[in-house]
Parts: sequence; structure tokens; C-alpha cells
Amino acid sequence: MSGEVHVHPSHAEDPTGYPPCRVAHSRKVMKGEDKSFAAPGAEWRGVRFDAFGLFDGHGGKAAAEHCAEAFVPALLNALDAPGPVPEDADPEDVFEDRVADALARAFDDVDAQFLARDVHSGATATMCVVNGRHVHSAAVGDSLATLDCGHGCAPVRLTPEHRLDTSASERRRVEERGGEVRATAFEDGKPVGPLRVWPGGLAVSRSIGDRDGKKGGVSSVPEVSQVLIPDSQPGYRLVLASDGLWDAVTVKQAAQCGAKLGTGPCAAALCKLAQKQKDNRDDITVLVVDYLADARDKSPLTNKPPWRTELEVRWPLGRRRYDPVQPASARRKARVDGDAEAERVEREAINAARARAAADAAADATAAANARRLAELEAYERSKASALDGDDGWEEVGKG
Repeated sequence: MSGEVHVHPSHAEDPTGYPPCRVAHSRKVMKGEDKSFAAPGAEWRGVRFDAFGLFDGHGGKAAAEHCAEAFVPALLNALDAPGPVPEDADPEDVFEDRVADALARAFDDVDAQFLARDVHSGATATMCVVNGRHVHSAAVGDSLATLDCGHGCAPVRLTPEHRLDTSASERRRVEERGGEVRATAFEDGKPVGPLRVWPGGLAVSRSIGDRDGKKGGVSSVPEVSQVLIPDSQPGYRLVLASDGLWDAVTVKQAAQCGAKLGTGPCAAALCKLAQKQKDNRDDITVLVVDYLADARDKSPLTNKPPWRTELEVRWPLGRRRYDPVQPASARRKARVDGDAEAERVEREAINAARARAAADAAADATAAANARRLAELEAYERSKASALDGDDGWEEVGKG
């Protein structure tokens, strides 16, 4: 899939609102427990959208494989759950209204499906769903999704990491649900290694699967975020990666590493950087998704926006109140109408220029004709004066 450009059906009518995308994977396999998928051009009720997922397995690869296969069908089912699209509604508006809740429901369904198999395995899960310039993300565990617009706009996280070492609120939540949070071992009375949930022994507080951890408060409920990329931003880049990358590289370092690189080279460079920065035996999986101002661009960061982009990542949805995002149909209409108005103004300007050019040409033709007429009159006058010159025209006859 690396190098192939995917063009949204609405791109021809609204190229700014639906930029083409290119996807690339890179990974280092040690345990073979990381899985991912890319589904540009997924469809629900006539709405075309892009979905991407990355899953870092533990206790085997079964849970990660299940996630990679089950998430898109679960998401489509969750989008259908509230009922059919009303006849007077724009399907794209309905999609965007439902997608945050549908992601949460999909995580719950995928988790329940895997637990029913009674397999001792689990996985982190990171999902991004993209509709043009509207990005929803959801995650459990410590794999991250980031957004980079370049040109002075700092790269941002779209998902949290649910590590017990770094989140007091997650430790408290687990303990309130009956789990025990402690290190694996002690030396000289001091804890050694990361904090873990018991039962289960997980270092993360949220995951898919992990039947033992679920008894100790481990949750499959994701934290969901939302961000709308401004139309003034020519292109943007999403990076989804397992902790094999993020344990070695900061979000800022990852952005700097790929700033001047195309999609495939960026994914490969990030994977190599992680190996160089930290010699570990974990899998490294990197998924780079570039949304391009022009399908011919090698990078989404090639073109500079007219001013520095300001991003508002709304996170976590459901626990904080935000003003509603303008509906997709309204955003689309504003862009298309704006383009039509710009074309009208341009067409009027071109027609006015043509009229001026025609008038100037007519004036030039008139001036040239007048100049020729004047030259002819002057030539006539000169010839007449020449004819009258010399003894007033009398002929002298010789004498005999």
C-alpha cells in the first residue's frame, strides 16, 4: 500500500475538504505480536471515510490479530446501532454525530468478542477515523497516535497512554474497582520495575482482552478525541505507533525525524531511529498516514500555510463539554460556494480584461487607420505642390 495515493470521491468537487492520502508501514519484528490495518475508503451508508488501527499484543498475538480483523466490522455495526439515517438528514452529518460513540461501542464489542474465546492474551488498541479534515481517535493502552502539521505548529498527541507509572487517576480507578497496583519485585525494600495491575500483571490499565486483568479493574473503555484540521492547513500527517517507538522517541523527535521525508521514507526512518535510540527486544510498528494538498506531493508538509496553524484537540470527549463542530454538510457547502464565488469573480475579471483588450485593439486599429489617412493626405499635398512648381506651369517654346 506504500506509495499508492487514495483519492476521496468528493475530492473533485471539494479538493480542500477531502485531501488525498498515502499510507506506509514499517516495523521491526521481534515477538510478532504487533498488528495493524489501514482501510482508506471504508464506507457506511454511502459515506466514504478512512480508518486506521494499530494493536500491540502481549501474552501472544491472538488478541492483536482479532483486533485487526474485527474493528472495522464492529465500527460499522456501532454506527448502525442508533437506527437508520433520517430521510431529511445528510448522511455525512449523521456519521460525524455518531462516530465518537460508535468508536467506544466498537471497543466494547471487540473486547467482549475476544473474552468470549477465553484466550489468555491481550492487546493495546489505537484507532483513527478520518472524514476529510475531521479526525476522531480512540485508544486503550500505551500505543499512541499523533498529528503533525509542521511549519511551526507543534505536533500533538491524539491519544493518551494508560500506564500505571504515569497516571495517578488510572491507578485510583483500578484500585476503586478492586485491583491491586504494585511493582513486580523489590530490592532492598524498594520497588523494581513498572507498576502493574494484579491480578494479571499488566503495566497498562486499559486493554482489549486480558481476562485476568479485567478481574482487577483493567478496562476496555477508550478515551476518544476529536480534532478538525483548518482549511488553511495544506496537508497533515498522522503517525500511529506501538510503544516500541514511543519508549525510545518523543513526539517532537518523531516529527523532526520525518519533517522533510515522504510517507514511506518517514515510516522507515522512525523505525530505524527507535532502534538506534534504544536497544530493546520489543516489536516496533509504525503506521504513517499523509493527507496531501496535491496528490503529486511527496510530503504533506511541502506547502506552507498562510499563517501558523492552531489546533484544538478535544479530549477526552464525553467527560468534557465542547461547542459542537460545524456539520460536515455546512463545511462542504461553505467551501464549494466559496470556490464558486471565487470562480465567478475570476471569470468576471477575465471577461473585463478581454473587453479592455478588445477596446484597446479597436482604438489601436482606428489610430493606425487615421495615421494612414493622414499620411495619404500629406503625400497628396506634396505631389500637388510639386506639380505646380516651376514657372507656374507655362511651357517655354524655342525661338526660330
